[in-house]
Amino acid sequence: MPSTSLTLRGIFLAHLILTVWSNFSGCLTVTFTYYNSAFLFLVLWSLLHRECDEAPFLGLALNLSCIMFDVMTLALAWPTDLTGVNRFGVAMAFVNLLLRPVTSYFLYRVWQDRAGSYGNFGLPSGFDRILGGPRRSPYEDIDQQPQTNTQTGGEPENTSTPLPSEPLFTT
Repeated sequence: MPSTSLTLRGIFLAHLILTVWSNFSGCLTVTFTYYNSAFLFLVLWSLLHRECDEAPFLGLALNLSCIMFDVMTLALAWPTDLTGVNRFGVAMAFVNLLLRPVTSYFLYRVWQDRAGSYGNFGLPSGFDRILGGPRRSPYEDIDQQPQTNTQTGGEPENTSTPLPSEPLFTT
């Protein structure tokens, strides 16, 4: 997977262009602009605050909600006269809708990279292979014992000093 910065920039640019082109027709409702602007704000927030895991999670949640919102908007605000401009705007809104599951996948991966792995949420084990395998957290667990290299028969790299057998403080 490319870097999260490049992924978020691509998501932002693609949805920005498709949202602007969708609004050229003028046949879609104002709410279409509002929830897409909120989504773009969350992606921009994710891009600017690289350590924050709330921004990609909120972007993912809103993006999944936007799938339902897009379907409802396209069903209720379908233009009665399909001129060339209306066709173009509705087609771009439809392409934006088709791009949302892919965007959700990438936002999930960004969220997982930033927050660490929260497990597979009860999905069957075959989904780990589809979704790219179990994810590692970028942080090292200091409570875990260092692993030894069994092929070379070497000692662990991070050996700790043994604890003293007698108490440090005596009264």
